[in-house]
Amino acid sequence: MASPIAHSFAGFWTFLVFAKQLQIRLTVHWRKYLLLLGVLVLLANLPDFDFLISLALLGNASLHHEFTHSLVAGVLVALAVSCVWRIAPGFWRSAMIYFTAYGSHLLIDLFSGRTLGWTNTGSGITLLWPWPKNFSSPLILIPGVRHETLRAIFSMDNAWSSIYELLTFGAITGIVFVLWKRKLKSRTLGKRKLKSGPNRPASEVSKHLRSELQRQK
Repeated sequence: MASPIAHSFAGFWTFLVFAKQLQIRLTVHWRKYLLLLGVLVLLANLPDFDFLISLALLGNASLHHEFTHSLVAGVLVALAVSCVWRIAPGFWRSAMIYFTAYGSHLLIDLFSGRTLGWTNTGSGITLLWPWPKNFSSPLILIPGVRHETLRAIFSMDNAWSSIYELLTFGAITGIVFVLWKRKLKSRTLGKRKLKSGPNRPASEVSKHLRSELQRQK
């Protein structure tokens, strides 16, 4: 499984998509949406709560990657949260945003494994629960963290995996911000051109009238 770093970034990306859909100016109103950001980040990490429960009750990770890592769980959670808080106009639109945050966790875990590359080293998740088959991608993009014991959780291997996630997902986030800023800048320039456009014909007409008057004189 990936660490909370990767999943938290995914929740943040879901928040950016939500803000873009509703045309929210985050540079001005970002404080107003901090609670929503927290909820989406929490949902992006929620499937791994089965690991904490399994570790607390059984002392191992035997219950991990079961029901909570399925599309059924994602749909149920999205519908339940939408009943409590509709963050977008309409029930189903809110549910879709919540499902995107939850589903991002499943997508990341599909591409997580022990060794990067086309290695088929993913542990798999029960994506189509109650069907017990485990699904994983043969292409591993994220080195999964070890979670068999508490000692494994705090190992150096997990530290390097966390650093990899921080650098990789941080770089992707930085690129997205740069592209977003350029897009906003181009839109602003386009609006300025549209505003200045009608003034140009008027100035040309006034020049033409002046020249005509001078000719008549």
